[in-house]
Amino acid sequence: MSEPGQSGVKQRKKVTVKASHVVFLIICFCAALALAWWQWSRFQSGSGTFQNLGYAFQWPVIGGFLIYAYRKYLQYENEAIELENLEAHMEEEQSNRPQHEEGFVQLSNRPSLVEDDSVKEIDTSFLPERPTMDVEEFNRLNDPKARRRRKA
Repeated sequence: MSEPGQSGVKQRKKVTVKASHVVFLIICFCAALALAWWQWSRFQSGSGTFQNLGYAFQWPVIGGFLIYAYRKYLQYENEAIELENLEAHMEEEQSNRPQHEEGFVQLSNRPSLVEDDSVKEIDTSFLPERPTMDVEEFNRLNDPKARRRRKA
């Protein structure tokens, strides 16, 4: 999925529209239109209600949302890839500079899915203390017979 760029840095390609995705979107949108038509015919029948009319208007909106969501997914993925490519390009420029020049400017705090394998730990002072209770005290407090006696 990546190819070497002009300077030797591996540049990732943009995410593009795939034919299988388009076919799947068309099938989903047609299914939504078919369900809208079915609800419209149910609304026009003698036992139809306004709920059927609501569903008849809802299904095309759902089909349109699927297309919108796919387009946004492509846009977000391409933006993330462009940012990673820019960071890789800036890191390469930073490594080619002499050591006395100004440092590298990080563009994003987005964690890398490949390079960040460090284990994260929660500080124990942040967590609340666990209550300590021995088994006999727990059984005494949770005895069903004792609960019945307290309610009576």
